[in-house]
Amino acid sequence: MVVGKPSFCDFQTIQEAVNFLEQGSSGEQATLCILSGIYEEQVRIYRSDLRIVGVGSVEITMNRCAKERDEHGEEIGTFATPTLFLGGIRLVVENLTISNTAGPGERVGQAVAVTAYCDQAIFRSCSFKGYQDTLFTGPLPPKPRERPEFGGIPLKEEHESYRQLYQNCYIEGTVDFIFGGATAYFEQCEIRSLQQPAGKKGYITAASTPQGQAHGYVFNRCFLTAEPGVSEVFLGRPWREFAKTVFVDCRMEDHIHPLGWDNWSDPANEKTVCYREYVPSGEMAAALRPKRVPWAGCLAAEEGDTDYRKEHIFAGSDFWKG
Repeated sequence: MVVGKPSFCDFQTIQEAVNFLEQGSSGEQATLCILSGIYEEQVRIYRSDLRIVGVGSVEITMNRCAKERDEHGEEIGTFATPTLFLGGIRLVVENLTISNTAGPGERVGQAVAVTAYCDQAIFRSCSFKGYQDTLFTGPLPPKPRERPEFGGIPLKEEHESYRQLYQNCYIEGTVDFIFGGATAYFEQCEIRSLQQPAGKKGYITAASTPQGQAHGYVFNRCFLTAEPGVSEVFLGRPWREFAKTVFVDCRMEDHIHPLGWDNWSDPANEKTVCYREYVPSGEMAAALRPKRVPWAGCLAAEEGDTDYRKEHIFAGSDFWKG
């Protein structure tokens, strides 16, 4: 199945192609090729067993935001905003740029580029662009804190697990721009913090790892970069109290706040989160550890007591080889 502007393509829009593919049964692998171009559409994909491949330079872009009003005059909220929604299992997404261009969070609120409410999903050489809440990795927490329900795009299927692999991807944002409850493994990705208004702090992750889940976010050999002038960016803060986030052998610029982590204005979170960094040497760990918050681990690689290879994190499944 081919999407693109040329007349030989099967469909002109991505959503038309998806709607056609979703008439078939899952269990049979389907491939959707998207030819070069900018596709201004909000795409919802519920289908499983799907490979989506961008050929050339492919960008899917939309500008929905949490403060946008619906037909009743109510704000639509975070989870109605994703440019791309993925809800199935056994997915591979390659060479796509997905953008939410609504603007900075202080002006428009949350604006999601990708909602990955999926299991056994691989993202390779993709770019996720936005500001606040760029990439949401499902599942949602059991209930919201500030409204009766999360709302947003309807969920047609809940999964037993939410396991996702991001390889050689680019992810940008300002506040909580990687958030959610998945077991998500980021391998050799660039994580770029964008400019904030003066006095505003940045936060890369906001995990909501479910209680009892073995792993949350693992960043392995990633590159933490920033726009010029960016400072006081925290590695993470807990969206929920059992958040788990680990950085293994990652390279960071000096925009990362010396404390490293934030408790989201709740000291009780310090007793329940699992935040760790593994750096290449004992010398580096000894220099960095006194600066970091005392309730997060900062260890040399050889001090690691857990196997953070992806084959261990995803033990029991081989989807990550796909």
